[in-house]
Amino acid sequence: MDTAKKGGQEYCDSIEMLYAEWGVDYIKADDMSAPYHADEIAALSEAIKKCGRPIVLSLSPGPPPLEQAKHAKEHADLWRISGDFWDEWPKLLEQFKLCRAWAQHSEPGHWPDADMLPLGKLSIRTDLKDHKTRSSRLTKDEQLTLMSLWCIFHSPLMFGGNMPDNDEFTLSLMTNEEVLAVDENSSNNRELSAKDGLIAWAADIPGSKDKYIALFNTNDKDPAEAIATWQQLGLAVKCSVRDLWAKRDLGIYESNFSVKIPPHGAGLYRVKVD
Repeated sequence: MDTAKKGGQEYCDSIEMLYAEWGVDYIKADDMSAPYHADEIAALSEAIKKCGRPIVLSLSPGPPPLEQAKHAKEHADLWRISGDFWDEWPKLLEQFKLCRAWAQHSEPGHWPDADMLPLGKLSIRTDLKDHKTRSSRLTKDEQLTLMSLWCIFHSPLMFGGNMPDNDEFTLSLMTNEEVLAVDENSSNNRELSAKDGLIAWAADIPGSKDKYIALFNTNDKDPAEAIATWQQLGLAVKCSVRDLWAKRDLGIYESNFSVKIPPHGAGLYRVKVD
């Protein structure tokens, strides 16, 4: 669409008015951000503002160029930071780099989107020959890594599996209120460190001195000791730690918290200032 020509913006306006009449709440606009079509995105955003309904605009797939982050935030509610994400460990590993790059651009109302969650029963309806109906190919540890990263990164959470087929483990990933709180109520989400396959993220908790931390072991073999120091978090000498996945208090720790994480695994914690 050439928005510079007469009728371009009017065309967008007419579509959004129709969607508003239908009661549409969410629009996923494909093939606009990679490559990045700034004029078309701005026109669609302007049309939504005129339509009289607060429609959420999602741009997909990605990634858009990082230098377009300001434009994306001005015109979209969320935008994909990657191509289609499937249940494969190499793709999950790549998301760490993308999340690191985009974390600074996450803010209320404007969210970098790490894509849908390929969990549970997948591909029950598809014309892709290599995507037959199956359960997620991610191991349980990898699924914990997926959910922990999405939450500490502040990504929108959209379930990609067939929910009636959810088993107990898959359901537990989606219903842990302490884990979901990290995604729903945190700020200043950032990577603290990344070395030798061990990655640490942190986030602030609005209205509290407490912090969230996520610890990851992205190595392929052997458990490894992951650590976060109170100095990194700007906290006092002694803090207590709660395991959010286990919903269990772990005790009081001096100067740092370390834990052995299985390969491809993760832990998610709340550090409490005592």
